[in-house]
Amino acid sequence: MLTTDGVRDWLGWRDFEYHEDEAPRRLHGCMVANAGGAVLLMDSEDSLEEQRFTLAHEVAHFVLDHLVPRDWALRMFGESIRPVLDGLRDPTPHELISSHFSRVPIGVQVKLMDRNQTGTIQSAKVLQAERRADRLAFEFLAPAALAMETLSQHSEDDGVEALATRFGLTRRAAHEYARMLVRPRRPERFSLVRMLGTDGRGQ
Repeated sequence: MLTTDGVRDWLGWRDFEYHEDEAPRRLHGCMVANAGGAVLLMDSEDSLEEQRFTLAHEVAHFVLDHLVPRDWALRMFGESIRPVLDGLRDPTPHELISSHFSRVPIGVQVKLMDRNQTGTIQSAKVLQAERRADRLAFEFLAPAALAMETLSQHSEDDGVEALATRFGLTRRAAHEYARMLVRPRRPERFSLVRMLGTDGRGQ
């Protein structure tokens, strides 16, 4: 079973920093990213469907929360920032100020494991990161166009089951993805031009 204590011990054996205030709890997975590479830890006691989603979710975190911000920083500051990104030196005051005003992150952007003992997310920033990772993970496992095709062929309850069967998702994940894809869209804003028609004579 993968736990926060197990991750702390694993990191400690390899001299990685760890947030000691992390609440003890069980984990499905965890990403440890450093210098453009990563190690993904997963709970082997989970079902295969759960492990597949965990893998996709953690890969999504690696891309969105490590590789993309790292690429932004390298484009903004050049190679001189690489030692900062790799943890080999601290940023200079100038780099910190430039990072703040240009909104280009040069450090760890999100404490992804910031949850309490029950696993409840403790901040809006982490919640947003988790939702983005879930959305990309779903796209990895069940591209939206194909998933919508599946949902359109079934009733609501049968659609969730069909989604889980076709793409190897847990029923919980399939239900969440279906809800995400068919979420009612906001009504379009009123447009006088659209109401009157492009030639201004109405319809």
